[in-house]
Amino acid sequence: MAGDFFADLEQVDARAGDLSFKLPLVVRDARVVSAVLPATVGKLRGLLPQGEEGGLTPAQVVPGIGMVQLTAYEHRDSDLGPYNEFSVVIPVYSPRFPALPVYNLYRTTRIKEVHNFLYRRAADSETAIRILRDHHRWPMFAASIAFSEEGDWVECEVREGGELVCRLRGRKIPTRRVSRVRVLIYTPDRPRAQRADINPAESGTSRGTAQVELTLGSSHPLARELSATLKSTRPRIYNYGPRWQFILYGPEDAG
Repeated sequence: MAGDFFADLEQVDARAGDLSFKLPLVVRDARVVSAVLPATVGKLRGLLPQGEEGGLTPAQVVPGIGMVQLTAYEHRDSDLGPYNEFSVVIPVYSPRFPALPVYNLYRTTRIKEVHNFLYRRAADSETAIRILRDHHRWPMFAASIAFSEEGDWVECEVREGGELVCRLRGRKIPTRRVSRVRVLIYTPDRPRAQRADINPAESGTSRGTAQVELTLGSSHPLARELSATLKSTRPRIYNYGPRWQFILYGPEDAG
């Protein structure tokens, strides 16, 4: 049962300035559209924080090729109310296993664990931005994030100040129930990873490039950074999740 995901979860009161909220933060119902794109490891290293003990290394699908993952979230029922988000993450190697191309990703997949460096995240909710920026220390910015549908396609358009960041468009592919996943989120301001648990109650994955399309803006700084970093704007992996659930733990429960 979907409700079992939140069984025995205990939340506590927390504050960020004049805002009160619950920890861990809970998203009970969300739709997710996500694309994984190839990028050269050398360019990805330039986006990761430098000088941290142990460091972070971009995960490689083949030697020399890493990934950037773009994800649009339509949070329909959350502790912070309904709002939309968009994230740019760089998958990195897990410190649990040797940092070897393919092998590290294979081992983390087997234990249902993902390690991501959160490069940028946008939201269309001021409350969500303040809490995630001030308490979780996530690299947040305010944006217009609009979902729309046409036939069997779902589109998410992200704009900041009227400038197009990107437009991510994917098909409503067949879905199934997927095992729960633990995500370790590294951020620029926090040396230790923060934890999120995901319940992909309805989720589909495709490696067919015809199932997903990405359009980057021409002038927005983030769009320009992505254009300079990506090896191709043709996604290699597409995820569509019409019903996902999340538990986002605070930095106090890092790792």
